[in-house]
Amino acid sequence: MKNQLVRWKVRRFTCRLWLGLSLFIFLLVFHPSEIFADINHLDETIKRIEIEIETNMKTHHIPGMAFALVDKKGVLYSRGFGLLDIRDDSAKVNEQTNFMLGSLSKVFVSLAVMQLYEKGILDIDLPVVHYLPWFSAKEATLSNQIKVRHLLNHSSGLPDRLNVHDITSLDKQDRINKMIRKISEVQLTGQPGEIFEYTNMNTDLLQILIEEVTGEPFAQYMKQHIFVSLDMERTGYFAFDGSHLSNSATGHRYHWGQLEPFKEELSYATSGSAGLSSNVSDLAKFIVNLLNDGEGHRSSPISSDSIDQMFMPNQYGAGFNWHVFPHNIYMEGGLPGFTTILILSADKSFGLVLLSNSKQDITFHSGFNLFRIVAGGTPKPLLASDFPHVSLSARLIVMLTALIGLGLVCVAGMIGWGLWKGRRRFVFGKPNGRKLAIPLLILSLFFGFMYYIYILLPVNIGVPSLHDYKKDPDIVQGLEIFTSTFAAFTIILCLKLLFFVRGNGR
Repeated sequence: MKNQLVRWKVRRFTCRLWLGLSLFIFLLVFHPSEIFADINHLDETIKRIEIEIETNMKTHHIPGMAFALVDKKGVLYSRGFGLLDIRDDSAKVNEQTNFMLGSLSKVFVSLAVMQLYEKGILDIDLPVVHYLPWFSAKEATLSNQIKVRHLLNHSSGLPDRLNVHDITSLDKQDRINKMIRKISEVQLTGQPGEIFEYTNMNTDLLQILIEEVTGEPFAQYMKQHIFVSLDMERTGYFAFDGSHLSNSATGHRYHWGQLEPFKEELSYATSGSAGLSSNVSDLAKFIVNLLNDGEGHRSSPISSDSIDQMFMPNQYGAGFNWHVFPHNIYMEGGLPGFTTILILSADKSFGLVLLSNSKQDITFHSGFNLFRIVAGGTPKPLLASDFPHVSLSARLIVMLTALIGLGLVCVAGMIGWGLWKGRRRFVFGKPNGRKLAIPLLILSLFFGFMYYIYILLPVNIGVPSLHDYKKDPDIVQGLEIFTSTFAAFTIILCLKLLFFVRGNGR
């Protein structure tokens, strides 16, 4: 116990030293007089913030956004922009509008774990298998070394493609059984604690771990011990029962350049890693608590020491589900219909949150532009040409499909022209080995493509099937059209080579 206390004091000192150096670097980059000048001239800062948000929404066709800026004393500014749903011009976003947070949900799981650590209910430096005896990857000797801490800072070595999106059961034991099958088949990407690989599975495991050590359902524990403590009245896991929650934004995504509403379908198993619903009003309370190191709030979930630990970066700049850098500490989230980002200044003088009901990388960059504005800097231009609504991958698939389609037309045209002119005739017979070689090569190529697209690709991107990849519908539909075109081309070409021979001309 004494040695553990000494180690903790060393860690605490190291964390505060690192944050002190971070602040020093931050102040070198942004001159203090510039920072405080903008804070003191809040009206001017707010005007620049509004211009930035409204310009980006117009340029990039974002339906709705919500923003909040806070300091240690409370909310400096918060506002909603745009629409809840592009199908209803009368429904406007405000500070109370709920958005799905995506991976920003993870920071609250870290908060809950640190709360349990403070209470002595779990030890983040013990192996995960101590709390979840069933936890084992393909190499058990290696996975047994994964500590709770490694799940928090994504150094467990579990591969990034691993997730539980397809586990839809609400029954805890059924979820565990399916997770066992998933994890037991994977090879770790490296030595636990010595590698960084971001994966949702780390937080999905923490969700199960919280249920295991508390004996409470995850959503119930989070509400009673985290959200109620922070007065976050409209924050919760509402993806499974949202009928009572009005004023919620509808997600949107692009499909071949056209913005369309999109309804999220999340499983309970992903609640901790992606399933939280909240608004900038509630999130502002959370930020104020962090800026004050958990002090000054009548019922802060965790102490300043635990907050220091959450923000202590490993060798890859990863805190406990936070990205920790010299000038800021942030976490972002993205779902097929939403994008979110929350940023704190390194010196904890201010923080901000930006929520969007559209899946676009522009929200991430807008968030950092707003951070630059508050810090007295100059925002970077965010041009429409830099954020295309049809991905490069989808455009390449379309081009390849067009080429194969052109080949299909050419081959079919050659056959038809030859038959019409009498230069070719259909002969059905047993082909010789030499004649079979090229068709077999073409068929092998075709089935190789099909195997990669429908078997290997879903495994690599972490979805049960290609149709479950909701992030970019253009890629899914493009690949479906590509495979249909390629199949037709393969059939026609093989028929030409095998059964159409040169005949006597007319």
